[in-house]
Amino acid sequence: ESEDIEYSDEQLDSLVIGDNKVYEHKTLHAHYTTYDLRRESDTINPRSRADIMVLSQDKPDEEDAHPYWYARVLYIFHVNVRFRGEAPSKSRRLDVLLVRWLQRDPRFPCGFEARRLPRISFYPLGTSSCWDFIDPATVVRAAHFLPVSQYG
Repeated sequence: ESEDIEYSDEQLDSLVIGDNKVYEHKTLHAHYTTYDLRRESDTINPRSRADIMVLSQDKPDEEDAHPYWYARVLYIFHVNVRFRGEAPSKSRRLDVLLVRWLQRDPRFPCGFEARRLPRISFYPLGTSSCWDFIDPATVVRAAHFLPVSQYG
């Protein structure tokens, strides 16, 4: 279905998870196009290679805009969902990732002009921006973050 569809709160409240089951998966394959227009894929595994990039929802004219957001995949799931009142045969598979978001350090200059990659860290636990469920189709590709031990 189209990503542009928005559901009302009433519709979301009427979602039924088939058989009350959530199915966990060990890996996700994210397909992407390389710079030389070849087709490649990354294997994302919450236990070994869990960091991802998604396209940013920042507005381009914002001062601190960045093209990507970063996250760590904690779990890969799918559920069979339908709206209350629909026949079970109308169930649709819904793939989801449970992620923990990372935030960029706005005090650290990055990008082409600064010749540096962004400095990132996890959002503090307990904030509303910390965890989220996202559509696996929004994953641009896997990422590899280099820890900077001097900052903890």
